[in-house]
Amino acid sequence: MSASTPDPALPAAGTRVLVHGLGRFGGGREALRYLVHRGCRVRVADKSDGPDLQAVRQALAPLPLDWQLGREDEGLLADIDLLVVNPAVPDHNPLLEAARIRGVPRTQEVDLFLAAYPGSVVAVTGTNGKSTTSTLLHRALQRSGVDALLGGNIGHSLLADEAKWHKHQIAVLEVSSFQLERLGAGRRVHGAVFTRVLKDHVDRHGTLAAYHEAKGRLAAAATAFVICAADDPVASAYASEAKQRLRFCAATPAPLSAGVLDGFVAVRLGREPAERIVHTQALRLFGDFQVENVMAASLAARCLGGTAHGIGVAMANTAPLPFRLQLVLVQNGVRVYDNGVSTEVESTRSALQNVTGRIHWIGGGKSKDGDYATVADAVVPRIATAHLFGAAAEPLAAAIAGRVATCVHVTLRQALPSAFAAASPGDAILFSPAFASFDQYPNFRARALEFHDWLRTCCSGPRADAEAAR
Repeated sequence: MSASTPDPALPAAGTRVLVHGLGRFGGGREALRYLVHRGCRVRVADKSDGPDLQAVRQALAPLPLDWQLGREDEGLLADIDLLVVNPAVPDHNPLLEAARIRGVPRTQEVDLFLAAYPGSVVAVTGTNGKSTTSTLLHRALQRSGVDALLGGNIGHSLLADEAKWHKHQIAVLEVSSFQLERLGAGRRVHGAVFTRVLKDHVDRHGTLAAYHEAKGRLAAAATAFVICAADDPVASAYASEAKQRLRFCAATPAPLSAGVLDGFVAVRLGREPAERIVHTQALRLFGDFQVENVMAASLAARCLGGTAHGIGVAMANTAPLPFRLQLVLVQNGVRVYDNGVSTEVESTRSALQNVTGRIHWIGGGKSKDGDYATVADAVVPRIATAHLFGAAAEPLAAAIAGRVATCVHVTLRQALPSAFAAASPGDAILFSPAFASFDQYPNFRARALEFHDWLRTCCSGPRADAEAAR
């Protein structure tokens, strides 16, 4: 920000702020606390007035807030100096348009953090694997004795950790395309880590190019390093003035890269020999795509002062995050895998490539782009049967028709017994929706939790973990 233009993400005491959209994972709540702590006069609005938001209101009762739930009309902008908007609220929202016309400055929770944080920030983005890579990086730094925080789109606002902030600390920040498209001009991070940038959120961004452009804003913000897959044409092409470009791939590592050497994930920062970090067979994470996440996180951790030993211990001891590909049940010889995080086809494609045997796929939800043929072409070569649910079920079944046996259901709870009935000993059942959850659920977590609830209620086989999936 120029000296003549105040940074809207650093509001002064007395600034009248409207926080629009509380969200469901803590960002809005922590922004409210943070702004009140800065001495701002805060109004909070959300189009919902449901029990979940009333619970948030009760939890924040001690704060001097002007609550305006159940509305998002232009009248909320009366006397407002600054709008803090939730990333999930699209630009075409009438309140955002009204704020633009009135000239009300706008910011977001992640910018509030970046503007005020005194330490170094390493941000992680990509289409899939952001949360896992962020978690691996954070644990690798901690195991190496580096003071580090973890937050952002992963579900924890780093504004909540303000009392712990200091200048010799590293914050690992997961960021989404929604957050990046609104990243403040001139905002900077120390490092940028990209998992593969593929296709997602075309419904929000309008075009695939716009989605890719939003992701690329992180590379432009990096000052020290950018890390991406060597064969990712999208991330490799992002413009950046960072001092170093580093890459990862499943090959013997060249200088400034991570790779695989004699079965070990290995890192090579310069001309010296590669450092072996952890053997791929020692990982609790399951799947080739997880090895890529380990490579990306290991490379970033070494750039940030992590030790090879500390990084290796962290990588070997990190279990899959909830709803990421893992074996969760074995019943009557049938293996059941959860990949409930999947809201787009590439995550499901990766899961199918790493599960063995005859696969009975459970998928469905709401399409983000109406492209059912691409999903059908991705899954059909690798599945024995398809058990579909939700808004995508019928059009996807039409795209699959005649290629594999397909059952269409209204709900996930109807699709699950169908898949179990089709499976025989030695087969696998894969829950990997490949579509957004918003036709029937508030988010992918709620959908995945229903999957697990059904398993607990209706299945009696032994639970398993990711190590048994090999």
